[in-house]
Amino acid sequence: MKPKNLKSPLIWEERRPLIRDRILYVPQYYDHHHEWLFPGWEHPEIFGRSAPIEVEYCSGNGLWIIEKALAYPERNWVAVERQFERVRKIWSKMHNFSLTNLFIVCGEALTFTRFYAPDRSFAAVYINFPDPWPKEKHAKNRLLQEPFITQMARATAIGAKMMIVTDHFDYTTQITKMMLMSPLWNPCFPEPYFVNEWENYGTSYFDALWREQGLTIYYMQYFNHLQEGGE
Repeated sequence: MKPKNLKSPLIWEERRPLIRDRILYVPQYYDHHHEWLFPGWEHPEIFGRSAPIEVEYCSGNGLWIIEKALAYPERNWVAVERQFERVRKIWSKMHNFSLTNLFIVCGEALTFTRFYAPDRSFAAVYINFPDPWPKEKHAKNRLLQEPFITQMARATAIGAKMMIVTDHFDYTTQITKMMLMSPLWNPCFPEPYFVNEWENYGTSYFDALWREQGLTIYYMQYFNHLQEGGE
C-alpha cells in the first residue's frame, strides 16, 4: 500500500467529521464539531476492542508510533496529525504492517482533543516535536498553551503521564512555565524539569534530523495531578 492510494474523502462544500478506513477526519473551518457523536473507542470502525489507549500528537510520517504499535500490540495507539500528506504516510505504514491497534486522526490537535476525545480516554500522551513557531509574533500559535493543557487533563486518565519532546530551548522554557502554572499537572522531573536523554524512547523523522544537526533534545514529563485521588 502506497501513500498515494489514500484519497481524501472530504468535500469542502459538504465537509463534516467522518471515520473511514481507520481514520477520523476532523474538518477545518467547521462550526459544528460539538454536534458529532463519538461512537466509542471499542467501536468496530476504531479499535473494536478494549485496551489502554496511548496517543501521539504531531505524528509526522508515523515512524515513532508505528514502532510503538508493533512493539506493544496489547495497547491501542492513536496518531494525531494535521497534514493530510503526512497522514497518508502513516496510513500506508499501518496497512503494510497490518496493524489493527493503530487509529489515525487527521485534524488539528486542540480541536480533536476538545470535541472528539471523551473524558479519561488516554493512558499516556506523547507530543513529539510540536511546531515551535520560533518567530516571536507567531508564538501564540504554539500547541502547548492553556487551552490544550486543560483539555488534555480532561482527556487523560487520572495519574496519566504526558511526555513532551522538542529541540527548541525557548519552547521548552515556555512549556515549563505553562505546565508549572497549571493546577492540573505536576512535573515528573526535578528542576530544570527536563532531561536530555531518554533510553528506548524511540525515534522519529525530526528526532533523527535534529540529532544529525547536533541539536540538543529536551524531554519533559508531567502527570495528571489527581494521581493521589484529590485536588
